[in-house]
Amino acid sequence: MQGDEVMNLQQFFASKGYDISEKLNWQKNIEIWDSWYKGKVRKFHNYYIYNGQKKVKREKKSLQGAKKGSEDWADLLFNEKVKINLDNQESTDALNEIFEKNNAVVKINQGIERSFALGTGALVVSVQNMKIDEVMNTIDVTDAKTKIQFVGAKKIYPLSWEDNEVKECAFVTYKTIKGIDYVYIAMHIINEKGNYEIQNYKFKAQNRNLIVTSDDEKEGFIEKFDTKNNIPWFSIIKPNICNNIDADTPFGISVYANAIDVLKELDDAYNELGNEPVLGRRRTFISEEMMTYDNGSAEMIFDPEDISIYRMPKGFNKDSMIQHDSGDLRTDKLQSDVQFQLNILSSKLGFGQERYKFDGANIQTATGVISENSDMYRTLKKHEQVLDISLKTIIQAIVYASTMFGNYTMSAKHISIDYDDSIIEDTGTKQVRAQSEVGAGLRSKKNYMKEIRGLGDKQAQDELTLIDSEKISNQELFGFPIEEKTKNNDLNKNKENEKKKEDKKKEK
Repeated sequence: MQGDEVMNLQQFFASKGYDISEKLNWQKNIEIWDSWYKGKVRKFHNYYIYNGQKKVKREKKSLQGAKKGSEDWADLLFNEKVKINLDNQESTDALNEIFEKNNAVVKINQGIERSFALGTGALVVSVQNMKIDEVMNTIDVTDAKTKIQFVGAKKIYPLSWEDNEVKECAFVTYKTIKGIDYVYIAMHIINEKGNYEIQNYKFKAQNRNLIVTSDDEKEGFIEKFDTKNNIPWFSIIKPNICNNIDADTPFGISVYANAIDVLKELDDAYNELGNEPVLGRRRTFISEEMMTYDNGSAEMIFDPEDISIYRMPKGFNKDSMIQHDSGDLRTDKLQSDVQFQLNILSSKLGFGQERYKFDGANIQTATGVISENSDMYRTLKKHEQVLDISLKTIIQAIVYASTMFGNYTMSAKHISIDYDDSIIEDTGTKQVRAQSEVGAGLRSKKNYMKEIRGLGDKQAQDELTLIDSEKISNQELFGFPIEEKTKNNDLNKNKENEKKKEDKKKEK
């Protein structure tokens, strides 16, 4: 590629007037958290056991505690029960339609999981299939579609920030198409008008470097796009945890950043439990002579890879060529050790001390319902505060992009997000209090049905109607007298029916 210019990402952004050294310095932390999220840390989960003759390579088992914790926070914070409401029903329906077309509920849920694991993530909005005529200064949005994407921490390059809030940001993606490597760069910057401008670049890539040529394919995308508004088309997602590694960076820290030692102890205990049936079985100690080649066959008498066989040193009494040793298995104690480490991990992740239960093979969720004064409830509400801002920011971008550059008419002056509180219950106190309020006339039965039993408006009314009808029918069935009020209602209805019959006769 004679004449082509080769540059790395840092050189490219420097040519645009931006310094990305903050991201390059922070990358090592992302890599550490990512390895624990995957559950296999090269320098920790690969180890050796010396059997007296050689080191035998082993791989440590992982209980995937980092993955489980991140996954649980995502499920608690954003799931299919979360309801988003805009200014009016038409706008809400339109937003739900856009969410459905983008599979947004799944993307946001998985995005929160990855953001909590690696400390940072981003939701990004774009509009596809727009046609801009720069000569006529017109935009054709006939086929325009709003797209919602999640971008992971490795692809996020903050360009400017204030009070740890990212103001301008770039997103870098590597792709391989027909055997050729490409890098796509989308820069969301604030232009001289104060509007967000999106600048798109595409280069061929070689060893993660950019190859700048004069004939790069533009692939039909818009190189520069003025959104004509100060609403950012991206939103950063971070756990609501103070960064104790670097307080000045715009990046967040992993939800398990301060629990790495616990994750190590947990996997050590779990690995020991898994190895106990092998290492705790009857062991064989043999003299060095027994490890030599057999006469005539030129083969080892014992397998040197067998870690249950240990070679005795030279000079050992030849009268005892082979000795055996066996002991009781420590399975119960090791299971207790695993549970102990899970309790510590649960607390470090913000779930309280009894979130997880070890069943001997897997982690199970032990706490299905939490009270409003629990550690988990307070941490949940704490994370919701930051997530709420991020979600409302991206919803504003979706509504603006879909209305200004799409085929929707939407309004988002007021955005309300109802999070899933179905796991929160204050030990039955709510139900008892609600029942006493109904009995004292301080709460309607319909409100009780909706709030305590979780019925919809129509379901609650139907249930109350059914209850009233059953009361009357049961009284009649068992011969109990009907209340005076009910009798009077029946008499009044009979009189009305008689009057109607007389009126019809007069008309005839």
